[in-house]
Amino acid sequence: MCYQSKKRNRRQELPENTRKKDFALKKTASESRDKNNRLVFFEGCNLAFDLEDLLSASAEVLGKGIFGVTYKAALEDSTTVAVKRLKEVASAKREFEQQMEVIGNIRHEHVSALRAYYNSKNEKLVVHDYYDLGSVSDLLHGKRGEGRTPLDWETRLKIAIGAARGIAYIHTQSNGKLVHGNIKASNIFLNSERYGCISDIGLALAMSPMPPPILRAAGYRAPEVTDTRKATQASDVYSFGVFLLELLTGKSPIHATGSEEIVHLVRWVHSVVREEWTAEVFDVELLRYPNIEEEMVEMLQIAMSCVVRVPEQRLKMTDVAKMVEENSTSWQREAIIF
Repeated sequence: MCYQSKKRNRRQELPENTRKKDFALKKTASESRDKNNRLVFFEGCNLAFDLEDLLSASAEVLGKGIFGVTYKAALEDSTTVAVKRLKEVASAKREFEQQMEVIGNIRHEHVSALRAYYNSKNEKLVVHDYYDLGSVSDLLHGKRGEGRTPLDWETRLKIAIGAARGIAYIHTQSNGKLVHGNIKASNIFLNSERYGCISDIGLALAMSPMPPPILRAAGYRAPEVTDTRKATQASDVYSFGVFLLELLTGKSPIHATGSEEIVHLVRWVHSVVREEWTAEVFDVELLRYPNIEEEMVEMLQIAMSCVVRVPEQRLKMTDVAKMVEENSTSWQREAIIF
């Protein structure tokens, strides 16, 4: 790792609307930061800023989750990063730092690289790359209507391929023992080539034990997981299966119907398929694309094999990634023919 503590003596004046955003980020920062602690950058990073620069950056909230708040931070040198302020971290200082070291050394084209972290008693931050195209959750569930571009089948395939490759690679790390623990659409981003990239690796294992949430995140959680710190690679496979269903159906893992009934996506898909109404499962936005029915059904079968209740009966993520890629290759051949 490399340590960066370069201070800037001058700061450019920021526009009024930006200063308001700055204030929001500073306001949420801990006032009792350890002055001896610094941002820890990982080898190969080319970022040059310190904690004060980060907290003074123009910022906006990207999302709030059970592990903390994520900000988009635009620094003075035009660098833009994603910063997550963690809450409820249970790990001791050294244990947390060891976990960050493992995550920070992961380099894969479909894994969002951890660039830096800050660790003091009252403040824990992690810094990742910022993705201009946004998260899959935003793209899939953003307000449907004028101005919104639906995700086409090719893009959904590329998202699935990238995310599957990234998770499969994560599962090979730390002697095959590393777990993601919080796979969901808001933690999967599109890179410049519109492939999926997985983020927020391993944070679940460092957090305080949490009861199963009753919000959207609960729909991703494998039925055997009652403590976020006890996620396994098998439960990651389940969560990825739910994500595949989300891509196929366009529906959130837990959502309300018009009658305000709460629907669990996995159960709903099971019930529809059981009644042999499989066509009713797929997102209506996909119906405009010809000659993809067979590939959608194959992807549905992959997803269903991931969300079986018994962990030992689930596929390994390396096998899932291969199946998703093979399905994509099949579709691309068909597209060329037609």
